[in-house]
Amino acid sequence: MRTQRFDFGLEKISHRRVDDENHLPAEGKPAPVYLPDGLQLDELLALPSLDERLTRLLQPESLDAGLLEPRILSQTRKETSWAMQACAERAGGQGSAALSEAAAVFQEEARLDDEVRSFLAALLKG
Repeated sequence: MRTQRFDFGLEKISHRRVDDENHLPAEGKPAPVYLPDGLQLDELLALPSLDERLTRLLQPESLDAGLLEPRILSQTRKETSWAMQACAERAGGQGSAALSEAAAVFQEEARLDDEVRSFLAALLKG
């Protein structure tokens, strides 16, 4: 297999005319120079990347620390399960199946919360 050179381009000028030097006007107003507006360019470059936007969308703006208390978290899971089940009954088709599955996951999590709480109470009781 034969490879070709990668350095294609202009190597030398073999023929030159004097008229080639006179392509610009000798006097007069120069043509306007195009320079991009710095502010607009900075705004474009400062746009967040896809990774930054996804990270920002996935992070909650405010998080209530009280939601992480075991009793409140368990109650929130139960209420979410009930809401999902109610939506599943109103929805139809694949949406209903997905919502029912989500409700079942929340019910299982709430059941596990109750189980952990009862085991912890038995352990502390001795």
